[in-house]
Amino acid sequence: MKRHYIKSGRGAVSVLLAAACASTLLFGCGDAAESAEEETMSEVIPVEAQMPVEGTLVLKNEFVGTVSPEESVYVIPMVTAEVLSTGISVGDTVTAGQELCKLDTEAAELQLASAQAQYNSAAAGVQAAEVGYEIAQAQYDSTVAQMDVQNEQTQRQKDLTMYQMQMQIDGISDGIDDINEQIYQLEEDREDAKDQRDDLNKARGKANEYVKQAKAAYQAAAAAYGYEAAQARYQAAIAAVTALETPGVTPDPAALEAAKKELEEAAAALKEVEEKLKPLAEALQAAQTAASQTSAAYEQAKAGIESIDDGKEKLEDSLSDTYKTKEQTETVKNLTEAQLNIDTQQVQDIGKRTAALGVDSAAAQVNSARVGAAGAKVGIDSAEYQLDMYTLTAPIDGVIEAVNVKEHDFASPQTPAFVISNKKTMTVTFGVSEGIRGTLRVGQNIQVDRNGKLYDAVITEIGSMVDQTTGLFMIKSCVSTPDDSLLTGSSVKVTAETYSQTDALLIPYDAVYYDDSQPYVYVAQNGVAKRMDVETGIFDMELITVLSGLSTEDTLITSWSANLREGAEVSVRMTEESGKDSTETPAADETDATETSSADETDGTEIPAEDETNSTQTAGEE
Repeated sequence: MKRHYIKSGRGAVSVLLAAACASTLLFGCGDAAESAEEETMSEVIPVEAQMPVEGTLVLKNEFVGTVSPEESVYVIPMVTAEVLSTGISVGDTVTAGQELCKLDTEAAELQLASAQAQYNSAAAGVQAAEVGYEIAQAQYDSTVAQMDVQNEQTQRQKDLTMYQMQMQIDGISDGIDDINEQIYQLEEDREDAKDQRDDLNKARGKANEYVKQAKAAYQAAAAAYGYEAAQARYQAAIAAVTALETPGVTPDPAALEAAKKELEEAAAALKEVEEKLKPLAEALQAAQTAASQTSAAYEQAKAGIESIDDGKEKLEDSLSDTYKTKEQTETVKNLTEAQLNIDTQQVQDIGKRTAALGVDSAAAQVNSARVGAAGAKVGIDSAEYQLDMYTLTAPIDGVIEAVNVKEHDFASPQTPAFVISNKKTMTVTFGVSEGIRGTLRVGQNIQVDRNGKLYDAVITEIGSMVDQTTGLFMIKSCVSTPDDSLLTGSSVKVTAETYSQTDALLIPYDAVYYDDSQPYVYVAQNGVAKRMDVETGIFDMELITVLSGLSTEDTLITSWSANLREGAEVSVRMTEESGKDSTETPAADETDATETSSADETDGTEIPAEDETNSTQTAGEE
């Protein structure tokens, strides 16, 4: 707090009293002192005064801030290679997707060419296999057609023979024919089921082999891409965020933000690895599904054969009983019919089975060729992905802040090649004390000064942790309309409203006196100065707020005088409420100048004004 000071003191009063005593020996030293004090008290002191006014006082504080962009990105090469060209310099403006630097792609291009050659070869193999399948299918269709014609011819002959023999057979012949037809059908079904079972057994073996190959390829790729490490990193990031967000625990915003950022990066890395493994995982899943389906079909075919065998056994038992009854009558018929059926069935089964095996083999070759082509396509995709890594592009719109590569140097993942900042929105960070921190709020408007140029900003974040280096709390603000003058890392002056008091009395700062730590003022009442103790609040260089002890009805003395004290007679001249006199030269200033000059002529000692009264009174008592 500002204190009023006057030049006078015990030394000056003692000199005056000594002179008075020396010249008035007849009356005594004490009488002279009392006479001087009465003369001083009887003097009318001219003072300036005003009426206190109610109002609001707002204080502003200034801080040193540092400018930084809202968003900065490090462009890091994914491969180590020679820099062929770069036309980017610090300060250049770039857009998202713009080429920043091109690396030597010779090795990647060779890898891509090799992968393309392998794919072309595999694609040619697929075409050849498909042609072979079409030929095998055509052969099968031709064989089936021939068997159908032959079967029709054989059937006509059989029908003729059976008609001739039917004349010799009684009603039992129909039953025998039915039984035989059932037996024959079961035999055909059994042969078909057997062939199907054998084919499924072979397919099951191939499917299991495909599963082993697909599993081995997936495991090798997972190890190469670091799948387990990516999973471990992601789980660790989840655990870190969960620990910081535990209910009842106030997390460190910076640590929580860092943990969430790590979680986002770990999730992205894991997703990237999973995307790379997706084709192999799908191939493995397809192979496993095919193997399961083939095994199920094999067991079903096996069970079907057993069911056919059971049915056939029952029919054969029934037929045996029937043949025993009509054995002599039907011997020739049955032998002839059986022979015809056996011959026909054998021809059909052999021809169809041979043709079907050719179709199955061709289909297997097509599937194998397609799997090889799919693997070769994965190689192309991988090579193209690697080739893209040799061209560095800007991930965001912004300004180049740093360039760490040049032509013919080798770029590597260990060093960021470029630093890009989005300067559409700039951040100003500054430190405040704990007391000031409590006066600020998110969304509060502040002012930023850079070399005399002013910018409007808004507080976006209030730190909750003390900086161990500065002992201050960090405040972040956003400048929505920056320009080129706001350079990254530059220092700026930040002005913010901190304290304010409303509905308080506003009086001039210089009107307040202090007795030790107790503030007080003088008011004029009926031409007499009266001391009033007050409670003060915030202040600036001109005004101070009074919270209690004074009202708007009081006549506040605003000018200073060395003789001003409790009970002194005063001559009041009212001034404006601002605390400034309407005249050009305030009377209080003139009084102060006179009294100060007089004091200088004595001892030149400077003491607080509130202490002078006590000093004078002590001297009077002496």
